[in-house]
Amino acid sequence: MRKTPLLLVLIIFSLTPYAISQTLIGNTTPPNKLRVFIDGCERRDGGCDMDFIRTEITAVDFYRDNQLADVFVLINNNESGGGGRQYQLIFIGQQNLHAGRTDTLYVNNKQTDTDFEVREKLTRYIKLGLAPYVAKTKAGEIVDINMKTSPSVLEDTELEMVDPWDYWVFNIGSDANIELEELSRDINFGADINVNRITDDWKINISGRINERLRTTVQKEPRVDGNGNPVLDENGNPIIDEVESDFDVSEFGFGHQLVKSISPQWSYGYDLDGRQNTRFNYQFQVSFRPAIEYNFFPESEQNSRFLRLNYGIEVRNNTYVEETIYGANQETRALQSLRASLGLTQRWGNLQVGYRLRNYLDDFSFWTTGLNISAEVRVTGNFSFYVRAEGNYVKDQIYLASGDFTEQDILSGRVTLPSAYTIDTRFGFNYRFGSNLNNFVNQRFFGRANFVGND
Repeated sequence: MRKTPLLLVLIIFSLTPYAISQTLIGNTTPPNKLRVFIDGCERRDGGCDMDFIRTEITAVDFYRDNQLADVFVLINNNESGGGGRQYQLIFIGQQNLHAGRTDTLYVNNKQTDTDFEVREKLTRYIKLGLAPYVAKTKAGEIVDINMKTSPSVLEDTELEMVDPWDYWVFNIGSDANIELEELSRDINFGADINVNRITDDWKINISGRINERLRTTVQKEPRVDGNGNPVLDENGNPIIDEVESDFDVSEFGFGHQLVKSISPQWSYGYDLDGRQNTRFNYQFQVSFRPAIEYNFFPESEQNSRFLRLNYGIEVRNNTYVEETIYGANQETRALQSLRASLGLTQRWGNLQVGYRLRNYLDDFSFWTTGLNISAEVRVTGNFSFYVRAEGNYVKDQIYLASGDFTEQDILSGRVTLPSAYTIDTRFGFNYRFGSNLNNFVNQRFFGRANFVGND
């Protein structure tokens, strides 16, 4: 009877050598290398370059499965006041000697920093964050840490405290797109400008945007005479004419926002916007929305999480291209709106949820509500799932144009049709299998020309 438990114990030990060896290593002998999983680079800008990080940091092993790593490094980022980016590096110990240990570092970059400069600085801070963990491995015995700094670095830091631009940032851009097919062509072009000034106390933004869409379609129609009969050529075949139709959809707009921080959680301000959008029958619309907002988490935590509640009263003046179905060519209306937004970036992935409710104050039967969600969930380091969805229940389409519209008007997107709801969704998953080691970088044949169409 005593042989059975002993045999069972031996079987369990023989099936789990990896787990037992990890326990022994964690409790008695330092491991050879630190096992690291980094999350955040795959969805960030060019400054977060995993190939560069793996090349520059060779004292650790990078893993593709977060569950096998000793240290989980989560990289979040957010736009800073000067137009640059602030990276938040969270180092989370998961196994062995490192379990339960958490450190956080912040990396600030200027708007003028190139991707090369950003990735060097970011990688340097990743090295600093991993140093105390690497020190408890055998690889730490041969790691050389240089703690010297140049006096000029400190002098530059002091000079940066006096900003000759007074924190104002200017951005100007333009874009164009041309699509040609046998029976249609689209020409889209636009330009935008953005000016902002962001400090701890104030947020000021001024923006402008213009878009022009020129679309030409060609329809092949049989030629007919005055009686509606087909016209034939000398061979008795119907004559087919190519009929061109031109459509011009123009949009332009401007925006201005001013926000004042009252406390780490409270702020108030206003939005002033103007736009022309012929698709929504707006010859011109101008709106003014003062609002107050509460963030349930301090702004210092906005890289990791935020939950904001925003309430405002808005006044809109609408001038329409065509008379609306309610008989208006121009009108001024007031409405109220409540907005809530939640954002979380954690080890399991990231989540953003937004909710909106608004109604016109002079007629509560005109209202709309909507919910949007964007989530990426990491089931394991090899499998992840993402979903993006937005749904709106619409009861306030006061801008709809009256009159009859042709099929071409509808297909070209020149007009908007009545609708009780709008839904837009996208979802998918990604699964990887094979080796979990992620140390090697090989850029051979990288940079092959990419085409918009089929390659």
